[in-house]
Amino acid sequence: MHLDAVVFDLELVKRFRKGQPSEIVEIGACKVDLETKRITDQFQIYISPRSGYVSKSTRKFINMTKEDVKNAVPFPTGIQQFVNWLGDSYFLCSWGKDDRLHLINQCLRNRIQLDWFQNYNDIQQQIGKIIRPDTKSQLGLKSALELAGIEAVGKAHRGIDDAINTAELLILYLDQITLQKNSLSKKEISQFILKNRARPSYKEQRPSIATKEN
Repeated sequence: MHLDAVVFDLELVKRFRKGQPSEIVEIGACKVDLETKRITDQFQIYISPRSGYVSKSTRKFINMTKEDVKNAVPFPTGIQQFVNWLGDSYFLCSWGKDDRLHLINQCLRNRIQLDWFQNYNDIQQQIGKIIRPDTKSQLGLKSALELAGIEAVGKAHRGIDDAINTAELLILYLDQITLQKNSLSKKEISQFILKNRARPSYKEQRPSIATKEN
C-alpha cells in the first residue's frame, strides 16, 4: 500500500491571561510522495477562535490579513476539510510534538473523533540527531534549514510555509530516517481528556464528528 507523508504545521492565537486555552488559528500541510520525494499537494486554512476575535499581535505574528480573518472557519469545519483532504493512507509528520498535542486537545474539546489521527511521527527528533548529533537539545526549524543548506520559503510562523519547509527537510533526509505506523490508543485519549478536564478553562463543545466524505 502506497502511503504519502502529510507534513502539517499549526499556528495558535496568542494567549493573554492565565488559564486561557490554546486555540488553533491556522492549519498548514503538504503531501510528500515518498517514492518520488516530491511535494504533490498543499492545504491551508484559517480557523476562527471561539470568540471570533483574532488579536492584532496574533495576526502580525503569523502574517494573517484582515481578509484571512474574514474567511476563517470554525474549528469543526476546518478540521473536517483537513481530514477529507488527507486521503486514506498516510503518515502524519510534524516538527516537534507540540502540534500533535494541540491538535488532539482541540479535537477532544470539540468532541471530534480521532480515528483519522494515525501513523504520527515527530521528524524533528530524528532529523535533529542527523544534523547535529553532538547535542541533545531540540533543533529549531530555522536552524535546521540553515544547517541543512535549504533556503526557506515564505515567512516563518506561517503554517503553510513552515509545513513546506519541514517537508523539504523530510525529503532531504528521508533515506536516513524511519517513519513508524501507529495509532492513538484509548488509554492515550483518556489521559488527554483527564488533563483537559483538570484545567479551569476546560469546556466541551457540542458534539462534532470529523469523518471522511466520499
